[in-house]
Amino acid sequence: MLDVEFRTAAKKELPRIVELKIAMFKDSGVSSLLSEDAFDIIVEDYRKRYDRDEAIHFVAVCDSTIIATVGAFLKSDLPYRYFQVPFYGFIGDVYTESTYRRRGLAHRLSEMAVDWLKSREVAMIKLLTSAEGRSIYEKLGFESSNEMVLLCE
Repeated sequence: MLDVEFRTAAKKELPRIVELKIAMFKDSGVSSLLSEDAFDIIVEDYRKRYDRDEAIHFVAVCDSTIIATVGAFLKSDLPYRYFQVPFYGFIGDVYTESTYRRRGLAHRLSEMAVDWLKSREVAMIKLLTSAEGRSIYEKLGFESSNEMVLLCE
């Protein structure tokens, strides 16, 4: 049986979280789109978002190592910034080390992220998911939306 601690990440753990984020980009085949200094840019951006209480990460820790993470973000981009609640919740940075997958870690961490976002009184929570992750979010009540994307190569 796996001995895992679920908790909120500390700001000093952001470099490990960003390592996992970059691994997520590699797994999804888009790491070639990242800038050479993406790691540093992301860490700095997240530090600022933490300082403004616009972001938090939940982590699963085994043997003192973060093995899974889910981030929760408050975003106020267009057109949402013009709504009565001028921001929405976004779940991202969902990643579990490959040897620990299929154990419910992402589901548990996602529940924690949803709870945090709801406590911030968001009107909606959005996310992007892979085919493998879709069932996690369907179980949490997420539905497919009418958003579309055009990939420009």
